[in-house]
Amino acid sequence: MSKAYGEDVSFHRKAFLMRIRKIATGGLLLALYLVTLSGCISQVGLRRFATPPQPALEQNEGMTVLDDGTIVYTQDRLEISLQVLEDGFLNRQFASASNQGAESTNPYTYGNWTPWGQEWTPSRFTVVLLKVKNYEFPKVFINPDALTITSSNERIYNVLDEGLLEDHFSPYLRAYAGIQRRQFEAITDQLRRSVYPPDMVFSGQEATGYIVFPVLHKDVDNFNINVTDMAVRFNYKGEPVETIDLEFKLEREIYLALHPREENQ
Repeated sequence: MSKAYGEDVSFHRKAFLMRIRKIATGGLLLALYLVTLSGCISQVGLRRFATPPQPALEQNEGMTVLDDGTIVYTQDRLEISLQVLEDGFLNRQFASASNQGAESTNPYTYGNWTPWGQEWTPSRFTVVLLKVKNYEFPKVFINPDALTITSSNERIYNVLDEGLLEDHFSPYLRAYAGIQRRQFEAITDQLRRSVYPPDMVFSGQEATGYIVFPVLHKDVDNFNINVTDMAVRFNYKGEPVETIDLEFKLEREIYLALHPREENQ
């Protein structure tokens, strides 16, 4: 075999191998591209949802967690109970005001209304049930507007007091009469009757009511509800001389999905 012929064969072999290598590399890149594209497509439409808040396993001293998710602080014969309520519970509490679709007048939820193009009802507020049983002190006072929610990622939520809640429902006030006016009055009347009252709880008395916060952001998975400056002893002028700060710890799971889990609906 001549030298020129051998070199020619070697050249063609190298060219052939280079073409094979390019084809293999191109196929690998295409496969990687398709995998990446399929992963991106699988993420399209996903939203961030949160499971209902539950008491954290570890609470501060004096706290007890009940089976229904209530956290109870006990000091002798004084009990302070706190529970974050789900929309389903609130809809059952105000059943007749929760089944009118967009016309529902439940002050704490959107009832059975769903936005256009969506199959689930969003939350309107974060609602907390606060109970006080005072069989220990002459009188106890909790200012409901002073409660706060603080999250592990440093978000802070303040209570929506009566004025802020009425502002929230002010779109109903498009007229001084008619259906929308009656809806506004029905909502605000239920609020006044069910929110926690800013009153003294005297010895032998109990108090209960709802505390309303804004909806928590979907990046909040651990948070505390803070009851600050609960007054339990007063001087002769009625001024607090002994106060207690309470911290109720809660947590929830954040997840990505096309729809919320059934427990959220």
